Amino acid sequence: MTIEELKNDIEEHCRFCNPPDKDRILFETKNFYVMLSLGPIVEGYLLINTKKHIESCSLIPSEWADEFEFMISSVKNILIKVYGDCIFYEHGRTGSCLSFTDANKHCYHAHMHCVPVNINISDSIKGTLSPIICSTWKDFRNITTEYNEPYLFVDDGVKKLHFVIKEVRRQYLRYLVSEKLGKNNSWNWVEFQGWDKIKTAREKLLPHFNQISSNYVS
Repeated sequence: MTIEELKNDIEEHCRFCNPPDKDRILFETKNFYVMLSLGPIVEGYLLINTKKHIESCSLIPSEWADEFEFMISSVKNILIKVYGDCIFYEHGRTGSCLSFTDANKHCYHAHMHCVPVNINISDSIKGTLSPIICSTWKDFRNITTEYNEPYLFVDDGVKKLHFVIKEVRRQYLRYLVSEKLGKNNSWNWVEFQGWDKIKTAREKLLPHFNQISSNYVS
């Protein structure tokens, strides 16, 4: 897809409700699916998405909690096995969109970024309250429900919630990852779609997810 075609598609559709490029999907459960991210900053960059259009991971229903944690642990184990490391982050309804219109609904569809790197980005976050440590995913749900504000979530060794108190740039956490890795503008997934990395990662990761799929009972 050309850059212009992708920009038009972003404006018109939620790309997570009806994901294009179905071969980027590696594994799915009843309420979630794992896919190779378009514009991977590094090879093996994945997203965990809800099938239902939910604004952020903080709003995932409590009855899906075990399923969500299963997805998180499965992805983490596989990325560590294949690439050696893994961090997670989410733009919780803030700093997420590339476009300046309100039409890009995919920005407000819950998706957790899963990146096979070993870097600290929490310490570089600006424009937020002091981070709150979450010992568990239950803590994450309880704290975000209590505050009910846009947030940035990062797990780069410790789960931390950063509640936003002033505007942050779009794709903020992707930008920080890109900056930490010296990847310049690779945060911009529209301009740098990275199909070579996607293809290579699929070949490496799909067998591991197929193995989980063969044993998984929803």
